[in-house]
Amino acid sequence: MPEANRMIQTSQTATMSARDVCKTFHRSNGWFAKPSETRALQGVSFDVEPKEIFGIVGESGCGKSTLARVLVGLENQDSGSLSLGGRKLFGPGMADVPPVKRGIQMVFQDPYASLNPRMQVGEAIAEGLAISGMARSEREDRVAETLSLVGLSPDAAQKHPFQFSGGQRQRICIARALVMEPEFLVADEAVSALDISVQMQILNMLLDLRDRIGLSIIFITHDISVVEYLCDTVMVMYGGKAVERGKTADVLDNPQDSYTQTLISSVPRL
Repeated sequence: MPEANRMIQTSQTATMSARDVCKTFHRSNGWFAKPSETRALQGVSFDVEPKEIFGIVGESGCGKSTLARVLVGLENQDSGSLSLGGRKLFGPGMADVPPVKRGIQMVFQDPYASLNPRMQVGEAIAEGLAISGMARSEREDRVAETLSLVGLSPDAAQKHPFQFSGGQRQRICIARALVMEPEFLVADEAVSALDISVQMQILNMLLDLRDRIGLSIIFITHDISVVEYLCDTVMVMYGGKAVERGKTADVLDNPQDSYTQTLISSVPRL
């Protein structure tokens, strides 16, 4: 079998640029009540460089998961633009690029809920490849190589999700994203449902993937310690806005925004 990183490739020259991304949710409150709205994203802008791990941190409800879903195309933005490697994915006066053609894959918080319990692992990983028309033999080779890349045996393809631990299931979800050879991986609270020791294993694997295949990652979390360990740069969100951006060490050592200062001071330290 060829080495895993020969087939699984990513673009090491693609920069992601988001400008003034806005999203508002409208809700009806019944016949006689006035409709309400929630401004989830308010003009969010950022850049992510090739092979960078870009952290997005903030409290629950700050808009970070909504931003992730807009990036991958699971939610439609109200306004703003997004480009990847100079290729426009959405923006004023143009039709949005469909999610399957964006070159961005997503890993969700709950690995068990992300997998169909009736499907074998190999079928789940190869589903996107099958939809794209890849031959069965080629799909099987790609799945085996991707499983090896995330630290699982290729014979895991014949098993079902319930036969794996939580950390192994998250590796399977990451493999399902990587098998499509994305330019960017968006991980939304990808380790928050795991034990501390397993969290460290997954974080180290993401660092290894960045180094081995040039993977660019947007990592969304509420945990400052994870950001400090994993991310090269960080963006702090509050109330749907990006209140601070910069190199992780600079932001954590010398926060400028009052919310960032409060967020960092709330982390217990020995």
